[in-house]
Amino acid sequence: MTEALPVKAGSDAGPAVVYSVEEGKRISFGPPSLLALPNGKLLAAFDQAGPDVKGLNGKKGHDAKRNRWMQGLVLSSGDGGVSWQRVATYPFRRASLFRDGGDVYLLGEASGGLCLMRSPDGGSSWSAPMDLTGDLDVWLSPARMESDGDSWIMGCMAPASGGEFGITCWRAPRGASLMNRKAWSQGPVSPPLGVLFAGAMETSCGVPWPRSTLAWRHPALVRLVDSNHPWHDSKSLHLLVPAACGREHWALMARLDLASLEVKAVRTGEDLPWAWLPLPGGHAKFDLLADESTRSHVLVGSRGSEGLALGKDAERDGHARRLGAWVSENLVDWRFCGPVLSGGEGPSGIRCDPSAAICGNDLVAVCRAGGPGSRNARETTQILFTRLMEFRSRRG
Repeated sequence: MTEALPVKAGSDAGPAVVYSVEEGKRISFGPPSLLALPNGKLLAAFDQAGPDVKGLNGKKGHDAKRNRWMQGLVLSSGDGGVSWQRVATYPFRRASLFRDGGDVYLLGEASGGLCLMRSPDGGSSWSAPMDLTGDLDVWLSPARMESDGDSWIMGCMAPASGGEFGITCWRAPRGASLMNRKAWSQGPVSPPLGVLFAGAMETSCGVPWPRSTLAWRHPALVRLVDSNHPWHDSKSLHLLVPAACGREHWALMARLDLASLEVKAVRTGEDLPWAWLPLPGGHAKFDLLADESTRSHVLVGSRGSEGLALGKDAERDGHARRLGAWVSENLVDWRFCGPVLSGGEGPSGIRCDPSAAICGNDLVAVCRAGGPGSRNARETTQILFTRLMEFRSRRG
């Protein structure tokens, strides 16, 4: 018999609502980012979109190319996620929180270019947003800022040949003045997915499913925590990408050369491109973080549909209702830690795009979710928070 675990607000007893759209407002939320500070304080950031954003108070941005307004929110919690207070607005979207020494940063995208804000006091106050890159056509997704030891590295998508997207990475030195444009440099844009992995479809064990539309999505950089891992290479990081492939729980794997920031295919012993990796939740946006205390990786992502979805069914909204957590020492052998958040049928039951953090012995997470006013799967009108108490003891 398993010993009962303690319960806190926003834990297994049920999620806590971080923020919700005011009734009657035509607003929906984008994917969130979550950061846990050493003192236990939590920060969450997410953007708002929709016709009624234009009338909101606070800083707002306008995407002139698409004639859309945007506003981001930063909220903080000093009581473990029980209550949340708004501390800042920002005029960009798809932003990621990260900490460098005593500073907290928020890196996002507005009308194609990268923007950055800094907080010197743990998220209580923030600088004015700074345009880092000018009007570039890049697509950023909230993700974990990875490090090679000396630098911070963030991946995003950018136009490549043939009108398709590739992946490009940005780098800035750790401990430097990141609010200096000259601190940031961009790597080359990779070829489109089908070009970089030409030849991999014939050697991929049934992945992707026939007639699936292949495209880069939500790139996640990974630093292997085990130096004895056969994939470990001090000169590269790995990319795990939830590229649509017509199968649930598979992700695309690539390698990032740290010297050139060039995205390359992982090669097999026969010099063939090794494209696909079985990964829980690998078909949708996931969050992958390192648990340094146990030298393992923790993934929070979609638990998929009930049953085995294939082809077009694997790319529909059925996978966006259940989130779970898994742990692995090698990115191949995964153990389920337990459910994170689940919703019911219809648009109000959507639970997707998680962001997670380790807070002491607990795993905390936020996600975007449908609400009573959601008319379709894209209209997520809530940000939910939950906590898995003593998550390391749940490894099955």
